[in-house]
Amino acid sequence: MERRHPLQFLLRSVLRLPMMHLDASQQRPLVWAAVLCGALLGLCWGIVARIWMRLISTNPEFSIEGTVAILIITTIFGTCVGLAFTARRRGWQRWGHYLPRGLVVLFFIPFGIAGGAPLMLTMLVATLAATQAAVYSVWVLAALAILAGTVGGGPWAIAVIVPVIAVAVTIWRWLSPRWQNEYRLRLVNTWLEWIVRTILLLLAIAGFGFVAWGIVTDRPGLLGPLYVLFYLMLLYPLFLALRVGLQPIQRTAI
Repeated sequence: MERRHPLQFLLRSVLRLPMMHLDASQQRPLVWAAVLCGALLGLCWGIVARIWMRLISTNPEFSIEGTVAILIITTIFGTCVGLAFTARRRGWQRWGHYLPRGLVVLFFIPFGIAGGAPLMLTMLVATLAATQAAVYSVWVLAALAILAGTVGGGPWAIAVIVPVIAVAVTIWRWLSPRWQNEYRLRLVNTWLEWIVRTILLLLAIAGFGFVAWGIVTDRPGLLGPLYVLFYLMLLYPLFLALRVGLQPIQRTAI
């Protein structure tokens, strides 16, 4: 039997997590155990994230109310992830499946309050790029463009153009099954998926770069890259958690 170094085994397990099958398997967790583990992991993530905020802040004065609010948000989010993970693994159907997944996305939105918008948007678009098809992702881009062009004070042209593109992509997907040339249909759909996913990934990289640049600017020397690495380690669990809510159903034989 092959002997594995503990660190090597841990790294292989962590790298395998993004490819882990989520739906209806032989390993069906207890509901209360999964929900409790999700809540505890969410709480732990919130504590670590709060420590990171303290380290990178140039004015490290945090209120008890703000800290409690962050811990409550992350704990509720973790609880929803645990419930959605249970729903997928136990093969719950209809609202029992989609409601917990919807709650994961819904309770991730509050991560964007109080300066957390870059983190929330970065992980949302990155997870969409890794999990969702173009037609769903482009509508998320349209919603973000509308928010940026109205509430965010961004260019209004983007708030108009992106929704128009979303409508065009939706119409194309509705009409494309009627197209007789299957080769060209597959080619167009492949390019469409590639373009949308690339745009989402570029937006995620830009969001990460925005935060990383701010950290390096405020913390010159070795501390800057160290805190950026800390930030990257905080993002990875969020990707895994959001994947539970956003990954489409993948049925396998049990």
